[in-house]
Amino acid sequence: MNTRLSTRRSAMALSILVLSALACGLGSTSPTPLPTAGTRTPAPLPNPTPTATPTTVPQMISPTDEIPASKCVGLSGEIEMSVLVGPSDAVGLEPLAVGNIPFSVVSDQPPYTLQGGGPITYADTLVEEWGTYDVSMNLQTTITGQCLSAEDGDSLHILLTMTGDQLVTVKSQGFQGEYPWSGESTQDVTFPLQDGAVVQGEGWSMVLHLLAR
Repeated sequence: MNTRLSTRRSAMALSILVLSALACGLGSTSPTPLPTAGTRTPAPLPNPTPTATPTTVPQMISPTDEIPASKCVGLSGEIEMSVLVGPSDAVGLEPLAVGNIPFSVVSDQPPYTLQGGGPITYADTLVEEWGTYDVSMNLQTTITGQCLSAEDGDSLHILLTMTGDQLVTVKSQGFQGEYPWSGESTQDVTFPLQDGAVVQGEGWSMVLHLLAR
């Protein structure tokens, strides 16, 4: 009986000792303070990686429409020339000598020069009881000039030179007379660059005929 009581007292004393030790340990431990709002350290933000700003290089705008070539380039045509034949007109014969004179532009850069030329011939005869009245004429023409381009329209500036001779022969009852003539004349004219354009003066007229290209 005494032994059991002694054992219980020893166990109780040991328990008290352990509890006392634990109480002392808890009392000596300093509590860890909680962070306050004023002392909270914000987490560092990630540094953005710099990106290169693309540089736009201005592009040269190339025209989509080509500048149209001058109408003068490669131009060709004819001048229909009519010349009054005075002696024939006086007696009622066909009064006009008509010829087509070809020309063409011979340069592909301004100034667009042109050249041309050709013959004009005429022959007609009046037959009456008293005899005959015969008229012949031969002319040689030369064309020089330029095709001009301008804002108000293209045009042809032409210098036409005619040289030649004419012969009137009269026959009547054994009589024969000859009346020759020779000479030169020039006409300085300007045509609008339009097919069928007409320029005329005293005793002559010109009609422009353009050939299709």
